[in-house]
Amino acid sequence: DVTVAALPPEPVEPEHCDPALGPGRTLGRYLLLSEVGSGGMGVVMAAYDRELDRRVALKLLRPGLSRSGEARMRREAQALAQLEHPAVVSVFEVGSIDGQPFIAMEYVDGLTFDAWASRHRGQWRKLVEVAIQAGRGLAAAHAAGLVHRDIKPSNILVGDDGRVCVADFGIATPTGRTRDSDLLPQSELGVASSASWLQGIEALTEAGAVVGTPAYMAPEQHRGAPVDARSDQFAFCVALYRVLYERAPFAGADLDALRAAVSAGK
Repeated sequence: DVTVAALPPEPVEPEHCDPALGPGRTLGRYLLLSEVGSGGMGVVMAAYDRELDRRVALKLLRPGLSRSGEARMRREAQALAQLEHPAVVSVFEVGSIDGQPFIAMEYVDGLTFDAWASRHRGQWRKLVEVAIQAGRGLAAAHAAGLVHRDIKPSNILVGDDGRVCVADFGIATPTGRTRDSDLLPQSELGVASSASWLQGIEALTEAGAVVGTPAYMAPEQHRGAPVDARSDQFAFCVALYRVLYERAPFAGADLDALRAAVSAGK
């Protein structure tokens, strides 16, 4: 899930959103405008807060998911609430309206790091500067005792004003932990499924495996061992490598081969 996109002048009908929560509809004090991100667990909608007169990003849980999905959403809000740093997306509110769980977060006008990098090909100094700013937000999370566990370019936002921030703490965990309610069925993962293994390894976690994005996971995360700040640092380096060189640092014809390459440092 992402919390960034250019806000359209008029509501745009999304492809994945529940029709009951489409553009032009309301959720409490929020007027829904357009879908800006989608995954297996839910959607992120640009919305207008009528009471505070501001744009926000609303993360909405998909209907029909089990209570563990709502628990993960609340955990994300709690993790973000512990952080006050300009390089971390702020959370405003978490709750449920008419049975619909949601998180209200700040809306960032801009692009994800991978999309931004595609517009600045060859300008490695600019790419590294963005990464440095994101690294400061990640360091703030670590100082608060949190491990993000899903650092990748699509979870780093670059605002039109130049501000960079880390987003999507949906699977964050206290340092040193690996499994609490992490073993979730495929339908509850915060990503979309894909027929292509190449796309799947970018986006999916196997059902019954530790949650994360395999292409960016550190060896200990692949093994299901406890994770700490170093696990995020590994993913951070993979993310920077990918935007700089436009290819993955580790190769594999399937998930097992990828794990072997990561573990061997190939």
